[in-house]
Amino acid sequence: MADLRIATIGTSMITGQFLEAVGLVDGVTFVGAYSRSLEKARAWSRDHGAERAWDSLDALAGDDSVDAVYIASPNLLHAEQALKMIGGGKHVLVEKPFATTQAEAGRVFEAAREKGVVAMEAMRLVHDPAWRVVAENLHRLGTLRRASFPYGKYSSRYDKVLAGEQTNIFDPSLATGALMDIGIYPLNALVLMLGEPDDLMCFADTVDVTGDGGIIDLCGTVLLDYPGAVATVSYSKVTDDRLPAQIEGEKGTMIVDGVPQPRRVEIFLGDGSSEVLPLPERKNRTDHEVGNMEYEVADFAAACRGELSLDRLNENTLAVIGIMDTVRMREGIVFPHDAR
Repeated sequence: MADLRIATIGTSMITGQFLEAVGLVDGVTFVGAYSRSLEKARAWSRDHGAERAWDSLDALAGDDSVDAVYIASPNLLHAEQALKMIGGGKHVLVEKPFATTQAEAGRVFEAAREKGVVAMEAMRLVHDPAWRVVAENLHRLGTLRRASFPYGKYSSRYDKVLAGEQTNIFDPSLATGALMDIGIYPLNALVLMLGEPDDLMCFADTVDVTGDGGIIDLCGTVLLDYPGAVATVSYSKVTDDRLPAQIEGEKGTMIVDGVPQPRRVEIFLGDGSSEVLPLPERKNRTDHEVGNMEYEVADFAAACRGELSLDRLNENTLAVIGIMDTVRMREGIVFPHDAR
């Protein structure tokens, strides 16, 4: 079977990490990059072993030498560019967040179904077999009662905010902020493990970064209600959270050392025993961020070949974005294009 020929939109660090992951997966070939600057696109393609380059999205969408497109542009553009690529018959792998609202995400998934192509969010943790190990062992905890999923990572861009400068990581006009960039990880892990909650409460620390009502969030906590259980998700771009995730049942507790990329999962049972669960070995054994991106690339390629259904994962995407819609609405975090 011929390789899946994939192009990229975006030439940032995350795109470079994605291409490293592509190199770990058989049957996927990078063929070229898009940038608003053709010179930059050509240089990026050349530096990563490809020959094609585009500075026109229409040209990329219509290029028959491309089967799929990885979209790593600013959040604001994800859905718009995905729809254009889908219109050209391309499969799309869209960096998180897949879209800025649930309604927008739904339109992209519907367009992909109508066109007969694959649309998938590049949320690496939901493809990581370590989380599959967690799911397969939840029954050992007995009736689940509580769960906590924290993730906080200080952003150096916050220094610019403190200096009174504007930066794209904290910019409502680009649909960014702590929830969209960091909170989306623990929310995905929680929904993947426990499903969609019945209700939620939320609190966020926000700041007006524009001076005229441009509210963006720095950190926050979401309390989610499930039948017979409660869960918390906490996230931050202005502090480092070093706590592990924890899932508690009546017969035991499971500790997961890191939400985006688990490397150690341990169960503590009520009888006093404990066990470190064996996790699959990654091809990339370093602590580099590319670590578990190989799994999302492999699943995307399998889905494009018709070997894997993404129905559950796409439902996860829609549920998480719906939760984020609710959190933003309740905390007054409004993006200029929300009404679209």
